[in-house]
Amino acid sequence: MTQQAASDKQCSIDSLNMEHIMISLEESAIAASPREGLYIKGLHVEGAKWDHEEMCLMEPEPMELTCIMPIIHFRPVKEKKKTKGSVYECPCYYFSVRTGSRERPSFMFNIELKCGE
Repeated sequence: MTQQAASDKQCSIDSLNMEHIMISLEESAIAASPREGLYIKGLHVEGAKWDHEEMCLMEPEPMELTCIMPIIHFRPVKEKKKTKGSVYECPCYYFSVRTGSRERPSFMFNIELKCGE
C-alpha cells in the first residue's frame, strides 16, 4: 500500500506517514474501497473500550477485558495532521501473545487513538 502511494504521490516511501481514521459506519454501509489507503476491521483493544458516539478510548466496564474496534481507514499521507486533545499510541500486535518469537516478532506498528475524559 505504501509503495503504491509513494508512486502515486511521486515521493519516497520513507517520507510517508500513516494516518488512522476511525469510521463510524457499519461494514454493510461501506459500498466501495477508499480512494487512498485501505479499511481494516477486526482489531481488538485490551484494557479499554471504544466509545462509538464520542469516537474515543474510554475506561472499560468492570470485567470487560477486550473490545472490538471500529473499522479503521489507514491512509498514507506526506504530512500527518496534529491530533487535538490527548492521544494514546496504541501498539498493534500480529499475535495475541505480544512477545511473538525470535523468528517472528509480534509488534507491527502503533495506531494513534483519541482518548476520552
